Amino acid sequence: MKIRSLIVLSAMMTAAVLSSGLSSCEKFLEDPEKAIQEETDKTPRYVLTIHELIKYKRADMVEMDVDSFFGGTVCVNKNPYIHSRDITKIEMVPRPGNTDFYDLNITLNDRGKMLWSAMAVTRGENKKIGILIDGMFYRSINPPMLTDPETTTVYLEGPFDPATAKGITINSERNHKIFNDR
Repeated sequence: MKIRSLIVLSAMMTAAVLSSGLSSCEKFLEDPEKAIQEETDKTPRYVLTIHELIKYKRADMVEMDVDSFFGGTVCVNKNPYIHSRDITKIEMVPRPGNTDFYDLNITLNDRGKMLWSAMAVTRGENKKIGILIDGMFYRSINPPMLTDPETTTVYLEGPFDPATAKGITINSERNHKIFNDR
C-alpha cells in the first residue's frame, strides 16, 4: 500500500514539473537560438539616457566629457534625467517629408513620466538636452512638455538614422526589463 501511494505521488510530482516547463519548451522549439540568447544574455544594448548639456565645465564631480558619434566630445551632467529603466517602449515613426529618417515615440513608466515633466519644466523653452546612446552623445533636443497628466508617451523629433532608430526600438523593452529586474 505504501509503495503504491509513493508511486502515485511521484507520478503526480513528475507531471507537475513537466507541465510547468512546457511554455519555455515551446519558446525553445520555435527558435532555439533566440531562446538560449534571451536566457543567457542580460547585456543591455542601445541604452538611451538623456542628460543636461553643460556649456562651461566647472564641477568635475558631476560633469563629464563624452565622445560624440560625429567626432569630438560634449560635456554633460553625469546624472541622467531619463534612463532606459524609465522607458517601457520606443517606436519608430517615419519623418514626414523625409522617409529615410525617423522620429521616436517614447512610452514612459510612471517614474519616467514624472522625471520627464520635471526635466521639461526646469529646462524651459529653447534649452537643449543631450541624448546619449550607450554613453555616447548622439544629438541634442528641446524636450517637449507633457501637458496632460494621463499622457505616458513623448514624441521626439529626429532625425534619427534608420540603424540607430531600429537598434533603440528593438532593445527598448528588453533594456527596461533588464534594468528593472535587478
